[in-house]
Amino acid sequence: MISSIFGRTSPINFLILTVFVFLFMIITYAFHLDVSFGLGLVVKAVLSLIIIFFTLFLIDFIDKKNHLSDRNSYISLFFVLILCLFPKIFHETNMLISNFFVLLAFRRVISMRSNRDMEIKIFDASLWIFVAAFFYSWAIFFIVLVFLALFLYKKNDYRNLLIPFVTLFVVTLLAFTYFFLSDNMEGFLLMLNFSPQFIIEKYVDIKYIVPLVFMCIMGLWGLLFFFLKKKSKSFKARVPGLLVFSTLVIAILVAVVSESANTSELIYVAFPIAVMMAKYVEWIKKEWLKEALIWMFVLVPLAVLFL
Repeated sequence: MISSIFGRTSPINFLILTVFVFLFMIITYAFHLDVSFGLGLVVKAVLSLIIIFFTLFLIDFIDKKNHLSDRNSYISLFFVLILCLFPKIFHETNMLISNFFVLLAFRRVISMRSNRDMEIKIFDASLWIFVAAFFYSWAIFFIVLVFLALFLYKKNDYRNLLIPFVTLFVVTLLAFTYFFLSDNMEGFLLMLNFSPQFIIEKYVDIKYIVPLVFMCIMGLWGLLFFFLKKKSKSFKARVPGLLVFSTLVIAILVAVVSESANTSELIYVAFPIAVMMAKYVEWIKKEWLKEALIWMFVLVPLAVLFL
């Protein structure tokens, strides 16, 4: 049933996913997060819901423009379900905003294959990544995607390679001006402070181990299938897939070195794994197997809330 609903694109799918996230967030705040109910919490929850809603529209736009899936809503579905595996993400508004800007950057990066307005696309992609880093410093690692795309699309002219550095200078200057005028230079220095923290204690708790192991198993399986299918295509046709895989590698790196200790840093892996799982589900011919796989992704997050 779920596979048939999301096996096609429809505006109703956004409503279903938004309502699901809304109900899941209520259960999360009630049973999973140790937070005090109040107006501030309500505002934060509503803001998180709005960001997720617009993120789903952005993912759908990226999907349709670049044919990442076969005209269905599986990527949006798996993106939401992967977020639900780590409920604390919903309480981290900055991480949600940062991830939104990373996806905006990915949209511009993957569109470089059209060979139109290359300079503008490079500038936009770099700009969105640096803005994402404004909300979460480690997101700056995703700038590697811009340079990687230039090499994969064979647009590594020295002038193109200089654009991200010009963008960095502009964004840094604007950020410095903002913090200086707001008399908060400590905030500016803190944004530039990168202190890798290899914190593994957070994953000792069973409510973190279960979703992490589940995501790793399904992610590795989806990744294996993803590359087996890509081998039969031309190099140019494989570039979007290589960019998705590169996004996953960078996201894992961010999660490993991040100083965050509540698993919200795993938000960046949601989109690339969602793409890989969507491609795998499309390949499955037996409807009951599709349903079983999707229901596992639905039930595991719900079970985690009560661990």
